[in-house]
Amino acid sequence: MIGRMRRRLGADRRADTGLTLVELLIAMGIAALIATLAGSLFVASTHSVSLAQSIDNGTRQGSNGMNEMARMVRAATPNPLANPTPGGAQNDPAFVSATATSVLFYAFVNLSGAESPVKVQFAVVNGQLVESQWKATTTTAGTNGHWDFNTSATPDLKRTLCGSIPSSVVVFQYFDASGAPLTLPISALSAIASITITITIQPTGAASAVTLTNSVGMSNIGSGS
Repeated sequence: MIGRMRRRLGADRRADTGLTLVELLIAMGIAALIATLAGSLFVASTHSVSLAQSIDNGTRQGSNGMNEMARMVRAATPNPLANPTPGGAQNDPAFVSATATSVLFYAFVNLSGAESPVKVQFAVVNGQLVESQWKATTTTAGTNGHWDFNTSATPDLKRTLCGSIPSSVVVFQYFDASGAPLTLPISALSAIASITITITIQPTGAASAVTLTNSVGMSNIGSGS
């Protein structure tokens, strides 16, 4: 009887011994490894999602900016002179200035409606592509169809079309009616017949930039000087 009780107590003590220190350390190591792998997977997934969103946002901004610039450039039109010289030029050129990163021109948009034409500038400012507009000073054309525009340094409208544009990027390239490229600086702005617009955006965290290109012709371009 006593021997049987001793054997039962010994078995109970062996059952209560639990994990050894080595087993506990191994279990903790495995748990730490699993936690590290799970954390790395979470960080990688979060980065991938964030990068995809950044690229998508950059592409959307670039596309919206390109659509706006193409719409306005397509409407570029020479401004008739109020008092042209007989036998001389009848218009001011559609383009007031033209560089690799900015362009200023007259855009005769919706003249059949209630809107007056505008003087428009697209320019890269501190890595952002900015649109500025100056309205005509009247709602009807003056002598010989001439329009006067607000000459204030502060535009009537100013907005950022897209950002994250790398420095030293050529945004505007200019071509004459034959399709030949015009060398900057352009002495005869009336020679500009089309513009190739290139928007390059460097999304945050992306290894490569997003580039959109569009060649825009101007059907309203006529004679000017």
